[in-house]
Amino acid sequence: MKLFQHLQEFANNATIGFVLSLMLFNYAYADNVVSVEEYKQSRKVVVDTQKAELCFADTQDCHKVLIGKATPKGVFPLTLHTTTKKGYGGEIIGFKEEKDFLFALHRVWLGKPSERRQERILSNNISDRIMTNGCINVSDSVYEKLRQYFVLEVI
Repeated sequence: MKLFQHLQEFANNATIGFVLSLMLFNYAYADNVVSVEEYKQSRKVVVDTQKAELCFADTQDCHKVLIGKATPKGVFPLTLHTTTKKGYGGEIIGFKEEKDFLFALHRVWLGKPSERRQERILSNNISDRIMTNGCINVSDSVYEKLRQYFVLEVI
């Protein structure tokens, strides 16, 4: 009889321990999900359309960019896409899709030399840098850094 009681107590304690472990796991998991979301939000870039400038929110490091009058404003998740189209270096970072158009951050597109994009991105004249169809063109070094970010805010 005592052996049966000990086994029953052991089973009850094991069940309670298992349930408590599950509760702690769920709490820890939920806490990590929040931490992942917080981390993603901390890896944000902000494009100011009035300045044609991109700033990394965590470092306050800002860079001139090419934008367009159609560049959408808002907060968007960043998604890496591969592409075989010439002039994009094999990939782009998409941020908003509409019907047949993907707005993206990408390296300066050089497909039409008469647009002088490489020259214009260096210009201190903001109006020189407002000239795309809505995508945001950045230098190669900025693009490489952008690959580690998750959120774009366009203001």
